[in-house]
Amino acid sequence: MLRRLFATAVLPALILAAALPAGAQAPAAAAAPAVDVTSGAGQLDAFIRMRGTGDGKDVFANWWVTVFAVVPGERPRPIMRLDGFNVGRFVKAADGSAQLITREVAYYRDLATGEFLTEWTNPFTNEKVKVLHVTNDPVNSRYAAPKAGEPGRLPFMVNGPDVFLRLDIPLAYPNPLQPAEFPAESSGPTYLASEHFIFFSKTADLANRNLQSVPLTYAWARTGPWLPWMRMGQRQGHLIYSGHGRKFASFDELPADIRDFTKANHPAYMTSPETYQTPNETSWTYYKKITGAQKKN
Repeated sequence: MLRRLFATAVLPALILAAALPAGAQAPAAAAAPAVDVTSGAGQLDAFIRMRGTGDGKDVFANWWVTVFAVVPGERPRPIMRLDGFNVGRFVKAADGSAQLITREVAYYRDLATGEFLTEWTNPFTNEKVKVLHVTNDPVNSRYAAPKAGEPGRLPFMVNGPDVFLRLDIPLAYPNPLQPAEFPAESSGPTYLASEHFIFFSKTADLANRNLQSVPLTYAWARTGPWLPWMRMGQRQGHLIYSGHGRKFASFDELPADIRDFTKANHPAYMTSPETYQTPNETSWTYYKKITGAQKKN
């Protein structure tokens, strides 16, 4: 066995060397960068460096999105844009666990002009409604400490120079806006939706241990019910969100119009929250928080 292995490994090199001019050296075989995205520890490290940064600094993950309305029997139609960002940081504990502490804003915009919407004429009901932008604070996650030798559970894929991570997240839980209390805003007793992320990075970047933060781009899609402020009740249909984005190292790198609107209206979102808190905020819980208080008054 050893003799056959030696012959197999050495003979092609000898043939190549014989064909080279005197004094020339055979080119060295290119070694594939070493990236561990199979173990639990390797996956957590890769995810932290892709999604955020290993040194605990804030990062900004933005998105450019088109929102489509889907009505049974009709072709899905684009109805508005949704541009925004998440600001957050990873906090690593001594036991190897990590917290992702974030908040996010997103702004509904006119499909043609890009104008930030304050009102919107619903094309299905002809009702003019007040637009409620996304202001979710907090949006936090915990990641358990990996155990030695434990395989990871995230579906990373390495294909040559590229690393992919696709996360499909189906959602079903009691709707914060129940039909009896919010008949015009509730899509039903159960909140049904799904989120779909595809993260893209380079293998060489992840293999470079000098990079605390790895360049990242991503695609994002979502299916979900009518937004509460659209006042569609349990009318048949739903929304599809189709978008993409990238990671930025600072607020100043975000698109200028998003920066200006945030400074003027939501300046707290220029930095991540100070502490880890629960529960997370959503557009549905935020709507209930502000309109529920109004109904009680």
